[in-house]
Amino acid sequence: MKCRITTKTALAFSMLMFAIWIMLGANATLAWFSDTTDTAKNTFIIGDLNLDVEYKNGFVTTYMDMNKDSKVFNENALYEPGYTQVVWLKVENKGNVDFDYKVAVDVNSYNTSVNRYGAEFCLPPYLRFGVVFGDSEAQLDRKLAQALAEHSLDSITLNTYSREDPETVRAEEIRYAAVVVYMPETVGNEANYQKGYNVPQVDLGMTVFAQQAGTMT
Repeated sequence: MKCRITTKTALAFSMLMFAIWIMLGANATLAWFSDTTDTAKNTFIIGDLNLDVEYKNGFVTTYMDMNKDSKVFNENALYEPGYTQVVWLKVENKGNVDFDYKVAVDVNSYNTSVNRYGAEFCLPPYLRFGVVFGDSEAQLDRKLAQALAEHSLDSITLNTYSREDPETVRAEEIRYAAVVVYMPETVGNEANYQKGYNVPQVDLGMTVFAQQAGTMT
């Protein structure tokens, strides 16, 4: 006897397949995958983001590699209203991926003292920093001199990154920056210690953070 599918059977089968399709569609997305290859090979190349930073300052007069042990700021600084110190950075992209970078001045440690009003205080809240960026040393020096003369440096609190629009360094390029730490001239006796108490001190460090260009938030 030949196997025959009646109209009712075919209809029932169609309805069953439709129901299965509905159930699948409610919980998943159906997709077809296809691949044809004979001798081709997929190759994935991970970009090389390679940041190199050198620094100099008032007592290190030629650029030196900056690492976690570098003392980029003057440990014996005597902060008073108007005091400033500058660290120059040479930022080189030695990789093949463009990156954005920004700078933070970090507080590693500090002590407390007593000010002229008899209140306890420490230095970090009374210090600020700013960053000037340049494409070359000559341009950086001009921009830094202008910013200092016009008192137009950014007023950034410590432990904060320098800017929302970070500086971009293309692959195999070099850029320069000057980081200025200062005590604003508006600071008064609230940061002036009384004789007989601890001399207020602060140990500062620096973080240079880089991320692939266009991805930094």
